[in-house]
Amino acid sequence: MRFARRFSSPADQEVAAFLAAMLAFGRVELFGAVLERLFAAAEGQPAAFVARGDFRALRGLYYRWHPTEDIVDLCGLAGQVARAGGFERMFLGRDTAERLTRAIDQLRASAPPRPSFRRFLPSPRDGSAMKRWCLFLRWMVRTEAPDLGLWQSFSPAHLVIPLDTHVFRISRLLGLVSRATPGWSAAVELTAALAKLHPADPLRYDFALAHLGISGECRGRRDEGICPACPVREICVHGR
Repeated sequence: MRFARRFSSPADQEVAAFLAAMLAFGRVELFGAVLERLFAAAEGQPAAFVARGDFRALRGLYYRWHPTEDIVDLCGLAGQVARAGGFERMFLGRDTAERLTRAIDQLRASAPPRPSFRRFLPSPRDGSAMKRWCLFLRWMVRTEAPDLGLWQSFSPAHLVIPLDTHVFRISRLLGLVSRATPGWSAAVELTAALAKLHPADPLRYDFALAHLGISGECRGRRDEGICPACPVREICVHGR
């Protein structure tokens, strides 16, 4: 999100948030370095950069299993959507699974068939947790910092939590998720549990859940040096 907040134009913020969300996996310092180079190539105007379609400045840029051509085509896809009026128009409706499935189907229709590139375009239909896409939607919809709140057609109440390894593990320990695998059904189940606490904005608890795992404050097992002082020990299977 720090990348999107570098820009003041909503169009630039949307494109920057999309590119950042799609590459937001693995270690922060690693994908952060890739994004730094990508936005340096955009010269402060990511929306104009992807719309222009000249990506020679990205030569040699890659990240993990995504070669340069994947990143170039990702920018090209963003440019295609930007020229057509932006991403929000692709997410009209009420049910988030339906919105995501429809949007992904549209993007797949014009996307390169390379398996590595198709990893940018999972679908709830396939059982994917859609973590990066749910992260992008969160940034676009929620108005509380650090989110941008650019879209008016989507209520925070209808968002689904970006489910990663840390959030899934902590949620299972707290009894918020019963499923054994971190797919779409688990993300929906967790969001429904959080909606009982705050129906209008269940994702307000996202960072709190993620931080326990990312910070190392939770080891995922009983630890006598950590568990007795943990603030959620009374509802955690190991804390109890």
